[in-house]
Amino acid sequence: MTRIPVSVVCCEPVEPWHSRIVEISMDSGELDRRVLKSLEQEMPAGAVRELHNAAHDPEHGPVTYVQQVHDGGFAVLVGPPGQLKETFFGPGSYVAFMDDRGPGHGSRVGPQGVRRTLRVLKGHLVVA
Repeated sequence: MTRIPVSVVCCEPVEPWHSRIVEISMDSGELDRRVLKSLEQEMPAGAVRELHNAAHDPEHGPVTYVQQVHDGGFAVLVGPPGQLKETFFGPGSYVAFMDDRGPGHGSRVGPQGVRRTLRVLKGHLVVA
């Protein structure tokens, strides 16, 4: 199987659980096996979401939201509130979100908008 590089937005392991980005790789077959649902998304340039968490699924509990960027891109803001660090993800990027504690993360769509696939995976990914 093919290994996919994934940038994972997750919580620090102890309080105050600020969000951080950890780089991992995962087997494409594992990604496919864990999918609960998938949908295509297009968002306009400049769309912003303030700090928020990766919510649990009411039926399945903890989940991981994986965004696969096809066109354009978006930035993710992580870290302590007031000291957020921005990282941009463009075409070909896989970005997973599982920061379900603490203040969460923010995001901003890039100047070309973004076209992406959202996959909701059962459970959380393993990160160091």
